[in-house]
Amino acid sequence: MIMSGKQRTTIRDVAAAAGVSVTTVSDALSGKGRLPEETRRKVRAAADRLGYRPSAIALGLRDRGLGLVGLCIVPAGEAMLTGVEYWATIVTHASQTLLSEGLAPVLLPHSVDLLSRLKIPLDGVIVVDPLKNDPVLTFFEKTKIRYFTIGRDLGRDNQSWVDDDIAKGMERLLEQTLAPGTDLAFVTIGPEKSYVADTLSGMQHWASVNRSAIKIHHCKNTERRNIDAVVGRAVEEGAKAIVAQHDRLALPLLAALKVRKLQNEVRLLSATDSPEFEQVLPPVSAIRLHPTQLADKAARAVIDMIRGRSDQKKTFLVVETVVR
Repeated sequence: MIMSGKQRTTIRDVAAAAGVSVTTVSDALSGKGRLPEETRRKVRAAADRLGYRPSAIALGLRDRGLGLVGLCIVPAGEAMLTGVEYWATIVTHASQTLLSEGLAPVLLPHSVDLLSRLKIPLDGVIVVDPLKNDPVLTFFEKTKIRYFTIGRDLGRDNQSWVDDDIAKGMERLLEQTLAPGTDLAFVTIGPEKSYVADTLSGMQHWASVNRSAIKIHHCKNTERRNIDAVVGRAVEEGAKAIVAQHDRLALPLLAALKVRKLQNEVRLLSATDSPEFEQVLPPVSAIRLHPTQLADKAARAVIDMIRGRSDQKKTFLVVETVVR
């Protein structure tokens, strides 16, 4: 028995019948774009003649989209989202803010290749800790997806962002903990990000005023031999204080200082705080960031973008110093 059935008319069928592009059909039926009224009438007539009915997704996109907002965490070395309290807090609170406004958060990979395969109609994206000249931001720009960042892409001037003022926080922390003339070692790990540059900027400003020297040491990873080698070089070069890029690096640095019995001779500081610093001896002084406030501000900025409200300005938040 031969069975016949009528295939559903697609937007491409309407475009072919009207002799226009698919984009023109979409704009004509949604009322968007700058099209001659004659073109709109021709497209609508072709759609009526063919019985074209837009899908539910297309209808949603015409209005304000489907209400999907991406959350993209830029990894740093071996760190995982679930293992970094700062990132986990941002995801949790940004999601709560988005959900309270009827929007749904979607966790995205930091990979242009993977993003290009996803067929998710995003209304906006929050990117956390972007890289310098981040290719993922370039992808969002090319695909015309609105984004807002927590932290800054150091290679871009035109993005919208919110960030902790780590440069001023670090300068204040050094003023509160070190004597003028104290030579410093700054230990970094992972890719170049804005908070790393800001930490160094604050250190350099303090050092220039207090006639102190700074040496930068980069760790490939937190394996014991790498950490011990960095500590050894810093001490040999005369460092009397070591600033760790973040708390996950500070703890192994402290362990290496203890192995060398230098924990009371070389002061250890961290650019980010951790509850674990309260338990270690000697205690570690640090900068306390505000991931909850960052998440809320970023989420509300994306909501404003989606709903056509005013553009968001670049914003620094004042940080706290925790001296122990």
